[in-house]
Amino acid sequence: MDSVTLGLPSTVLVGRVMPKKTFYEHLATTAAIKEEFVGLIERFEIVAALKETSAHIPVGKKVAEVDVLGLYLRPVSDGVRKVPYGAIDLIAKSVPNKQLFACIADDAVKLLVKRDRIYETAWLPRGEVAVELRGANLDELWDSLSSQVVFGDSNPTDFTDRVERKNRIEALQKELVAIDKKRRNEKQVNRRNALFDRRRAIAAELSRLEGEL
Repeated sequence: MDSVTLGLPSTVLVGRVMPKKTFYEHLATTAAIKEEFVGLIERFEIVAALKETSAHIPVGKKVAEVDVLGLYLRPVSDGVRKVPYGAIDLIAKSVPNKQLFACIADDAVKLLVKRDRIYETAWLPRGEVAVELRGANLDELWDSLSSQVVFGDSNPTDFTDRVERKNRIEALQKELVAIDKKRRNEKQVNRRNALFDRRRAIAAELSRLEGEL
């Protein structure tokens, strides 16, 4: 399988294959995560290293380098692509550089980043996936890359606040589903009214938050 480059400039490309055991033999792991490395990942590659000398973007206060890691997944017979979330989480927590992960399966690519949790894109056609290098320093570049995964745009501004709003929106949406289910089953009028009031308050907050994303 040919290497992916994600449309990155040649100055940042590395294209170096790494032995998988480098990770699961030297990092504190579990049997389940080791099985992800062995059973789900066919090849592990450092696609690119984004740092001041290669990307010509100054270091930030928090970020000195962002590595782009390619995880080439093993073919599956049932057509269901299994993402090695445990392995990705382990690498993101254990390696000092920031990581943009690219899972490659057949002709599709999924991009992932670990921030407060793992965020991911949908599976995208391999030939159409490209990332933009944007930012006045590597802190902003990291936020921009993360924004491309989380929001589908390259805006690095207020990324943390935007993610907090996104997570709040998702939590409220789940609460709405639960409230609607309770209201359908609730027989007491006063409780149904209380649930309706809560639903109305959630809807108003959702409308405000969605307008701020």
